[in-house]
Amino acid sequence: MKKLKPLIIIVVLIAIVAGVLVFIFNYRQHKKTAQVVSMESQGMDGYWGDNIQSYGNATSDKAQSTYIAKGTEILSVNVKEGDHVNEGDVLMVVKKDTQDINGKNLELQKSAQTLKFEQLKLDRLLNTKPIPEYVHQQSVYKDKTYISLKKYVARESFTVGSVGTYNAGDYAVVYTYDSQGAQTSVTYLYPGYTDNGGNYKEIKNKDEASALKDYVASNKDSFDIKEESSTQSVLQSILYLDGETKQIVGEDTFDEEGKTVHSGKPEGLTPSQLKEEIENQTAVVKTQDLSYRKLENELEVMKNTTENGEIIAKVSGTVSKLQDINNYNNTQPFMIVAATDEYYISGAIGEFYLDSVQVGDTVSINCWDNGATADAVITEISDMPSTDNNFYSGSGNSNSSNYQFKASFDKNSGIELGAAVDITITPKNNEGGGFYIPSYFIRKDASGNYVMKLGKGGTLKKEYVKVGKTLWGSQTEIIDGVTKKDYLAFPYGNGAIEGIKCEKVDNLDGGYGGGIG
Repeated sequence: MKKLKPLIIIVVLIAIVAGVLVFIFNYRQHKKTAQVVSMESQGMDGYWGDNIQSYGNATSDKAQSTYIAKGTEILSVNVKEGDHVNEGDVLMVVKKDTQDINGKNLELQKSAQTLKFEQLKLDRLLNTKPIPEYVHQQSVYKDKTYISLKKYVARESFTVGSVGTYNAGDYAVVYTYDSQGAQTSVTYLYPGYTDNGGNYKEIKNKDEASALKDYVASNKDSFDIKEESSTQSVLQSILYLDGETKQIVGEDTFDEEGKTVHSGKPEGLTPSQLKEEIENQTAVVKTQDLSYRKLENELEVMKNTTENGEIIAKVSGTVSKLQDINNYNNTQPFMIVAATDEYYISGAIGEFYLDSVQVGDTVSINCWDNGATADAVITEISDMPSTDNNFYSGSGNSNSSNYQFKASFDKNSGIELGAAVDITITPKNNEGGGFYIPSYFIRKDASGNYVMKLGKGGTLKKEYVKVGKTLWGSQTEIIDGVTKKDYLAFPYGNGAIEGIKCEKVDNLDGGYGGGIG
């Protein structure tokens, strides 16, 4: 029994200590707060790129388009528009030696290099982070205290030639300095002026001033040096603020001499400028892409032309288009043979849109040649990503895979086979544009992506979210889990602790932060 009592006492003490520690921990947790900011000001919606922009050519399930390369001499055309032809029929005859296959090969290689270069420029633009549309500049000053005056005051009596005799307390020399410490003036005084006033008379005679100067330099221990300070506001930095969110987006800093230590002024394109640049470069890529495909067709026609110059039908069908032999445009197919009456276009969509674009959805197409428009119905979406980056642009995310789709349209729409078309798709549930928040509000664990959100009762809670694409490397699309009405914390430090109280602020401390410690 005696051995049991000490054991009981130890257990009780451990329980008391544990209770105290739990109390202290809970007390400290109760005292901690996490700063949260509104996604109304931090988020962004209505991104202009949420519509999928693609392009392609109008064609049919089985069609033969024949481009005639510049310089090729046409000897005869054996069919008329509307004629039915069988596979193997001679459609037309050209002069074989006017077809420059080697030259066309080189032209095609050059076009491929140009297309690759233009696509690279577009990819860089798509990954470019814009600067704010409106940047506000704010100068920050600090007070600098510096020695502006030094007075040499005599400790005891002394005589300097014709200048006279100085008594203890008399001023001999007064120096002034600027904020950088450089001497700006020196005044030599005759005896008789003290802190209490007296005869203030400056020595103008050069010889007398020189004599006093030499005496002071040789007898510094004979003087008390009294200093006076001045305060001056100096430019410390220039802050650059986002005109909409008021967040700091850059800073220039300066040393005490006013020299630039760091230049952080935002440079680059604003969202509207970037949008315009992307649209312009997309048009360049589309034009170059279609030019490349035209050259491919011309080369194929040359290779398939017989030694007698005969161009043979590869499909059985109807001649749906035929240009005038005496007046034709070689940027368009000279002849098209269509095996069916069903017209379609092919385009591409990014992997992020696979859940929101489905077979049966309607897309809008616009013809480059005549401006004709039509609706097309998606009939097929590939299960495998495209491996050919030169064809069919699918906007959305330059780092994602693209999947080809096919959409049929009315052949009476005014869009001819072979015509180049723009394709626009608005994904379902995305008519109003996506909602994006700064990526630093999002963390990831084994269960997925999450944010730290202001919950009921004013405390912080962990909320898992569904994310979409990323813009410019800094904005992430939120598909589900966060709205503009929510308040989020920076999910580190205090902002990572569930259950602590939240403090609503306009801006997080330290840019991201809020209670990181």
